[in-house]
Amino acid sequence: MELDELDRRIIGILIRDARTTVTDISKKLNVPRTTIMHRLERLEEEGYIRKYTAIPDYRKLGYNFVAYVLLRVKRERSVAGRSSQVVLAEKILSTANASNTLPYVEEAQIITGQYDILLKIRARKWEDISRFLIVHLAEFEEIEHSETMLVLETVGEHISPNI
Repeated sequence: MELDELDRRIIGILIRDARTTVTDISKKLNVPRTTIMHRLERLEEEGYIRKYTAIPDYRKLGYNFVAYVLLRVKRERSVAGRSSQVVLAEKILSTANASNTLPYVEEAQIITGQYDILLKIRARKWEDISRFLIVHLAEFEEIEHSETMLVLETVGEHISPNI
């Protein structure tokens, strides 16, 4: 399916506010409500819209620290057709996010360059980041090297792209 201008405008509205009602979208775009409903159903079925979500204020939730962790991993054979980097990233995500004492791993990206995985972590305390780096990541023998960058200030988080 190819997106037309109406589809793009609907998605753009929802990116800015996922709680926008079908009626409000219809009024903003001057398009019948039933047309918007059908378009949304099609966009969901085709996978252009995967889910509707809230963007929390992590600071208000107590996550005062953000860090990016770069990981260089040992090259191993793929596991069931999936790269060893993907398998490791999934293990790190599941074990860290199941713990109450480790930071929340918000994202894990498989990347190019001298590193293989980029983690975005959020922590309540500096000690949580230290424990994550020194104790938790040390449990994964696949990791050869890591480098951590602590975020000082965030500018432009959650800016909507032009669709």
